[in-house]
Amino acid sequence: MQETQRLERKLHQHEKLAGMGRVVSSIAHELRNPLGIIRSSAELLLRKTPDSDSSKGLIAAIYDESCRLSQTITDFLDYARPKTPRRDPVDMAVILDQALAFLGNSLAEQEIAISKSVSGNSTVPGDKDLLYRALYNVLVNAAQAGGRGASITVDMGEKNSHVVITVADSGPGFDLTQLDKYLDPFFTTKDGGTGLGLPIVQSIITSHGGTVEIGNAPEGAGGAKVTMSLPISVPDGE
Repeated sequence: MQETQRLERKLHQHEKLAGMGRVVSSIAHELRNPLGIIRSSAELLLRKTPDSDSSKGLIAAIYDESCRLSQTITDFLDYARPKTPRRDPVDMAVILDQALAFLGNSLAEQEIAISKSVSGNSTVPGDKDLLYRALYNVLVNAAQAGGRGASITVDMGEKNSHVVITVADSGPGFDLTQLDKYLDPFFTTKDGGTGLGLPIVQSIITSHGGTVEIGNAPEGAGGAKVTMSLPISVPDGE
């Protein structure tokens, strides 16, 4: 029965993906072009407007919102039309270091402590850009969930011919009564969220033959836990 339910959920995911893909492909062009013009125009005005001008704050708001909307459209496209991943050797330990380096300033500003542990083989066949995005998304989610002064723990190791990456935070954790919904597109508990962060992560990891599991840290530890498992060799049939 559990296997049947899992297959049914997977079928529903594919149906949602196909439906959203049709919608996105019809509107993406219409949205991206004018939005790109708004963003570039606002950026140009922002550079030319002196700090003393009272309108600069309004121009900055227009630029920031156009960037946010552009990222939202990109999220829609990434989920609706996922690209076929490359199969190059990718060291996930290096990807982790790159993601943490990029997030370094924002994590420091929020006084978020990072603890990481890497052991064993961490190289998998895959697309480094896609895998970077998946890991980056999970780290950003952990930082947002934990908030100022939180802690994030990243464990990476080899298990059963897979590289297993677990990211845990000290935030409130997932709502266990809705745990099966967090990987559904458009489901979100965040104000202003698109509900595509974790579904994009799952789409990327599964396209590499891997799996994503979500849950909470053991009682007493608190916080959410996301575990990504990637095969060290290319899955059969690919």
